[in-house]
Amino acid sequence: MDAAHRASGNIMLEAVLDIVRFPLWWYSSGLLRTLRFAKEMIIGYERSLAVGIWVKNMFVPMFGQYDWQSRIISVFMRFVNVIGRGIGLLVVSIVIVMIAVAYMVLPIVAGLMVVYSALSALVG
Repeated sequence: MDAAHRASGNIMLEAVLDIVRFPLWWYSSGLLRTLRFAKEMIIGYERSLAVGIWVKNMFVPMFGQYDWQSRIISVFMRFVNVIGRGIGLLVVSIVIVMIAVAYMVLPIVAGLMVVYSALSALVG
C-alpha cells in the first residue's frame, strides 16, 4: 500500500508540474514550432501557386508565338494570372498569420475567462 501512495503522490506532483510547465512550453518551443510550421505553409503555398515563376516569365511569349498580337495576349494573361495568384497567396498568408496569432492569444484569453468566472462566482 505504501508504494501505491508514493505512486499517486508522484502522479499528483507530475500533474502540478505539467500545469506549471505548460505556459513555458506553449510560449517557447511550442510557439517556435508553430511559427516554423506557419512559415513552411506560406512557402509551400508560394511554391504551389508559383507567383515568382509567373512574374519571371511575364514577357516570354506563350506557345512560342512571337508576333505582336501573341505577345500582347501573353502579357495580359500572365498579368491577370499573377494578380489572381498573388491575391490567393495574400489571403492564405493572412489566414495562416491569424491562426498563429490565435495560438499566442488563446491561453491568455482562456486564463482570463477562468479568473473572471471564478471572481464572478465568489462575488455573487
